[in-house]
Amino acid sequence: MKKRFVSKFFQLIALTIIMFVFSGCWDEQVLQRAGILQELSTYGHYTCFAPDNESIGRFLKERETAARKKGLDVTYNTVDDLPIEDCDTLAWTHLLDVTCYIGDLYPGLLPKVNLNDRFLILTLDSTHVEQFGDSVVALERRLNNSVIIAKDDSCENGVIHYIRNCIDFGGDYVYDLVDNDPKTKLFSEALKLAGFHKILSEWYDYSYSMGYDSVKKGIPLNSAGNDYTVFYWDKKKTNFTLLVPTDSIFHINGIDNVIPDMLDLAKEIYPEYNDNAEVMADYANPLNPLHKFLSYHILPFLTDLSRINGRNDIIKIYNAKKSDPEDYFETLLPKSLMRITTQLKNNELDTRNIYINRRDKEGNGTVSFKGQKVRGIRILTSDEMGVSKYSALNGVYHYIDGILKYDTDVREDVLDRRIRIDCTTLSPDFLTSGARQFNAENTGVSRYGSGFKDPKNFYSYQTNYTLSVRAPANNSYAYQGDGIDIEGQFDIYVKLPPVPHNGTWQLRLSLRGNRRCGIVQYYLAGIPAGQEVMRTDWEPLGIPCDLRFDNLNDVPSIGWVIDEDLEDQAAIEALDKSMKNRGWMKGPDTQQNNQDPPVLHRNIQTMARQILATQYMTTNTDYYLRIKQILDNNKAQFLFDYMELVPKSVYDMDEDKH
Repeated sequence: MKKRFVSKFFQLIALTIIMFVFSGCWDEQVLQRAGILQELSTYGHYTCFAPDNESIGRFLKERETAARKKGLDVTYNTVDDLPIEDCDTLAWTHLLDVTCYIGDLYPGLLPKVNLNDRFLILTLDSTHVEQFGDSVVALERRLNNSVIIAKDDSCENGVIHYIRNCIDFGGDYVYDLVDNDPKTKLFSEALKLAGFHKILSEWYDYSYSMGYDSVKKGIPLNSAGNDYTVFYWDKKKTNFTLLVPTDSIFHINGIDNVIPDMLDLAKEIYPEYNDNAEVMADYANPLNPLHKFLSYHILPFLTDLSRINGRNDIIKIYNAKKSDPEDYFETLLPKSLMRITTQLKNNELDTRNIYINRRDKEGNGTVSFKGQKVRGIRILTSDEMGVSKYSALNGVYHYIDGILKYDTDVREDVLDRRIRIDCTTLSPDFLTSGARQFNAENTGVSRYGSGFKDPKNFYSYQTNYTLSVRAPANNSYAYQGDGIDIEGQFDIYVKLPPVPHNGTWQLRLSLRGNRRCGIVQYYLAGIPAGQEVMRTDWEPLGIPCDLRFDNLNDVPSIGWVIDEDLEDQAAIEALDKSMKNRGWMKGPDTQQNNQDPPVLHRNIQTMARQILATQYMTTNTDYYLRIKQILDNNKAQFLFDYMELVPKSVYDMDEDKH
């Protein structure tokens, strides 16, 4: 059978966008700049969303109208008449360099940006369905503003989906979307009053650069005995996720205007500078209560409900069904933390039940927790929002069903809990790039990693190392399926998330040993917020830790013994206490690997938790963890998976095994 390639297929059917582009619109210089013809005519993994002829015709008339409004006397009868830049953008908007079968995708952002560097959004329209008798067969699928009319047409180097209407590639920033939404006028007005319309227009860091080979060809890396190919992030971007109460939510809470109603509420939540005339006169001042109020509704990265607590397929494999998935994120409000959870329903992520700062059946991490449940604030799904566009150049926005407050109740009650932090959430760059929970299944790379140079919140005293986020793989032992791999003669330090309240906290770090790992020394620095870390600030945390082992039974200083080798529950609890006195804990029993049958992390002989420090920590201090490879080996590895911040109210009580 004759092999079909994406570009050849277009030339045969003469119905897709690339056919029009290739038929004379692009000259050699443009093709060389885009690299599209050569790439699509070779083996690879691509997705094309192909508009029909009528859609191309409408697109031409729209561009013609836009050009005439600018005073240009033009007529666009064919794609040949378009400016080269429009052809360029049109083609790249409808292409991804990863294979995406619609039947395998959940609603939300697609796994990777298109070749125009924008995330596309898949939604399901419940008002349009295909029916067989009284049974619903399928909901209508939409990609941004385009209806998918036929899907999953495979060819030799990718897949083609056919759409009605060209995909909108407008240049709106996320503030523009909120400002144009008739349901969010109060929030939009407040954002502008506090100067966020400027902040929310940030996008590219034009000082950042990365070589072609590192981006396109990748570099080899070995992690825990497996060979990976690491592809570096080619552009560094600033993105945002806005959590927006609608006007109706504000009205329900007695807020009918920004000044004075919203300001008065903000003054109640953040009263520290209410008596400071200078601060109160400037709503754009980060110390102003209105500015603080709005800041806690903004996450400084791009995410989506389909992966905010992990991908559904990954959760089904690695979550041991003993707790709902959770993650902790810093917001745009300095020194603040937000807990987001997704409820499990029949071992599936229920995206209609994603909550902020909720406390449910899991309590705070102790067996004997007697506190009250806290509902939290729910994030609405895209279909519940009912808007045609919630993704912009530099972020997304979601409605929420309440007003967010980082007040005493949240800081000292709801967040007085064991805080387990997936290390892939420690930098906004890992989330905005899509590296966290990246689906590499159809990239053509068996083991895929996303590489980073100087990601935000990560720093180093030298450059002889590689840092990457490992995509979830079939045999992963990592928390939530992915993790950070560091290889080389590294000496890095990372900014830790803030503690929500003053008190004694315990800092723990996941441990995973392997013969390819090295010997690391940990350090901790606590400095006044906003100041730089000096070399003299570091305090060593114990003695160096040798990670070169295949079995914790071979490390007597830890005292690890698998549960099944102990006599009874009393013996298990006695061992847990003994290990904790030595500064160690077994892995959590809420995560598992994907063996058949699965093995809980608690019972995996290369995994544990190390207690690095127990000390008084304050909310006005920035804390940094330094990890230094002291083994003279530029191939030594460190598997940076998750960490825990645990208050005395939890670690000093009946903390469970979760």
